[in-house]
Amino acid sequence: MRTKPRENLMSLNISVVIPTYNRCALIGESIASAWHQDIAPHEIIVVDDGSTDATAQVVEAACAPVRYLRQDNAGKSAALNRGIEAARGDLLLVLDDDDILPAGALAAHVAALEGNPDAAISYGRFTRFRGPGEEAHLSRDIEPMPDQDGRRFLVRLLERCFLPNPAWMVRREAQLLAGPYRSDLPRGQDYDMILRIARENRAVSANAVTLYQRKHISERRTREGLSRTENTVGGWIEAEKSIFAKIDETWDDSDFAPYDDVESGDEARRLAALQRGVVMFMRKLYDRSERHFRRYAVMPGADRPGARELVVAGSLMGCRYGIEEILDGREDISWLRHVGLPDALRPALACQLPWRLRELAQGGRLRDAGQLLAIGSRTFGAKALAHAAAARVSRALAR
Repeated sequence: MRTKPRENLMSLNISVVIPTYNRCALIGESIASAWHQDIAPHEIIVVDDGSTDATAQVVEAACAPVRYLRQDNAGKSAALNRGIEAARGDLLLVLDDDDILPAGALAAHVAALEGNPDAAISYGRFTRFRGPGEEAHLSRDIEPMPDQDGRRFLVRLLERCFLPNPAWMVRREAQLLAGPYRSDLPRGQDYDMILRIARENRAVSANAVTLYQRKHISERRTREGLSRTENTVGGWIEAEKSIFAKIDETWDDSDFAPYDDVESGDEARRLAALQRGVVMFMRKLYDRSERHFRRYAVMPGADRPGARELVVAGSLMGCRYGIEEILDGREDISWLRHVGLPDALRPALACQLPWRLRELAQGGRLRDAGQLLAIGSRTFGAKALAHAAAARVSRALAR
């Protein structure tokens, strides 16, 4: 039986949008978590993307007042776009139909945005869990935030997606200006969206865990059809390659500028081109990466990279989805030796290799470790690789 809406004393109203497809066993928990917050949402909108199970009955019996919208099956992006169009809140939060909001999530987001009126996005951390929802808070599998190395939020987000949709809240006007979710992506729609929003808006941390993310087998549907997945790395790689190919075609170098206080001049141009090359490399778009590194190499001052250029270069081999295509020879990165990058940059470019070598060795993949060592020596030079290893040891000893 539904309860009466609680009084909401905030000046800003919150709309929680939940797209769903055949999740009648889970969506009740999601709805309850959105309603049982320290502050009440103005509305909860469930967009049913043509479910064939008992989703409608579960929503009807939910413990919260829900606006239930049903449509023919058209994919998650279509459901998201319809829910956002219907939402009337000042602040929007998208909640997946299998995830759960901690009790203080909405309050943490609102406090961050009310305390930073020039910010359009509030974001928090999230933990992953498996099993019953009541056990979500016991999980210690928390997603780490990227290092606070002085670079802009957008650039750190370009390097690594550390914010799924339910972990962030956005002001409605910023969401609408960003345009609709892409309907051609089987996954990664939320990553594409927050990149587009963050490109134009400031983000602020909520300083809290704002999401419990459930891990399990799931079905995803786009206009291209249905896929059944369980953390399929290949699917994420292809989705993100699509996202970043479009970004590379439509964004400017200034969007990749890693530091706010370096806005013009030779150093600013070098940093942006170098960062762009690193991002494309990390997304396995090697031809695009090579093009940007070649641009960087002929820019004035590139032969004498500064400390900030070394920081940017240090992310190169930190690809989230591994470097298997380099190990097995599907991708030849020997071009890195021939694009004109200065020797002084090579230890930074190689600095992620020592931990990858250790990871392979600890996993019993000694042959692959030897192969990676050979690739690293050929690509960056034995001296640069030794320097990178010594630097990693020094950092470990300093902790």
